[in-house]
Amino acid sequence: MLNDNKRDRALLYGGIIAFALFAIIPYYWVIRTSFLTNIAAISVDTGFIPAFDLLTIESYTQIWDRFAFVTYFRNSMIVSVGATLISLFFAIPGAYAFARLDFPGRKVLFYTAVFTIMFPWIVLTIPVYEVFYIFDLVNTLLGVIIGLSIFVLPQNIWLLQGFFRQGIPEKIEEAALIDGHNELTAFLRIVLPLSLPAVAAAALFAFLTAWNNFLWVFVLTSDEANRTATVAIYYILGSDVLREWNVLMASLMLLVAPPVILYGLSRRYVGAGLGGSPGA
Repeated sequence: MLNDNKRDRALLYGGIIAFALFAIIPYYWVIRTSFLTNIAAISVDTGFIPAFDLLTIESYTQIWDRFAFVTYFRNSMIVSVGATLISLFFAIPGAYAFARLDFPGRKVLFYTAVFTIMFPWIVLTIPVYEVFYIFDLVNTLLGVIIGLSIFVLPQNIWLLQGFFRQGIPEKIEEAALIDGHNELTAFLRIVLPLSLPAVAAAALFAFLTAWNNFLWVFVLTSDEANRTATVAIYYILGSDVLREWNVLMASLMLLVAPPVILYGLSRRYVGAGLGGSPGA
């Protein structure tokens, strides 16, 4: 029996290690390639672990020298932060209304909003483009921000509604009303501060969705000055650096860095928000 347990445990750990390697190796390969020259990146003599003298930051300097990545990253940051703030501005009161208020059509409106999360947005690209063209929002950062705000709004409503319904007891608001608060001040001074972990989680998901979005930015922009980093990488793939894998991987590293840093800084709050724990 003891040998069987050891064998089962060895098989379990072996499977976990194999799965971890299968998941980690592609990320390692991206990092490895980004710090090599183009010749070393495609050479079979480089090896899985390259020699230290082959490592260089040349590909990162090429991105800034040959491409307007400062502009692309600035646009990505403006679009992502703007879409996050606008979506939260509407999602917080909307989710609270769905969770606490009883009004005609509440369930229909809520499930309609949730249904849009599962709806294939690619089928809406032409109608959305026509509407934005009428309002002169095509090829502008404002148009991209509005489009991405609409895109992330339903998921924020769904996430925050669940937290308001399950994470914060109604007795807290009832006690606030007894203490002299009205519904608005009770929400702003008591419920909203307690909801900061859920708001942080919604903000993180909204930011990641807007930052990684390709379709809406690609459809709504054509000028290079309005492109974000995700769309810029697409054009790099089709440019003269098609075979310069080190430059491409370096651009991917720069694209992934801000979301990873943001998640690391907000991980504690996101965990509490997804777990339904109110903030202190």
